[in-house]
Amino acid sequence: MENRTKYAQLTDTERNKYKVIFDNIYTILMRNKHDGQANVILELIDQLEHNQYDQFMETINGVSLWGGSGAVWEVYISDKNDAKSFEIEIIELINLMEDTKILGKGIKPIRKIFKNLNKL
Repeated sequence: MENRTKYAQLTDTERNKYKVIFDNIYTILMRNKHDGQANVILELIDQLEHNQYDQFMETINGVSLWGGSGAVWEVYISDKNDAKSFEIEIIELINLMEDTKILGKGIKPIRKIFKNLNKL
């Protein structure tokens, strides 16, 4: 998969799609008291809004989002509806990252896990 150059920018439509997904993830994280992980999402929103694409691409593919224990994708959400919504948003985020050619290595298996959990 070809990656964008480090100076590539997202279109307004792409930026808006990211913003919607981030807003949804942030809301779920805050509602379930995952403040640290919600702050990672706020950081991404801020980088996107301030056109900090190099930092955005680094953060969106980084360990704070996709790493091990404490990473955004690994939070436990006890409310079943929120858990399902969260997993679907993560799938949408990975799909958008792939569509915009900024998907890093090792992230696709997470999408598969959540698709299998939700029988998508």
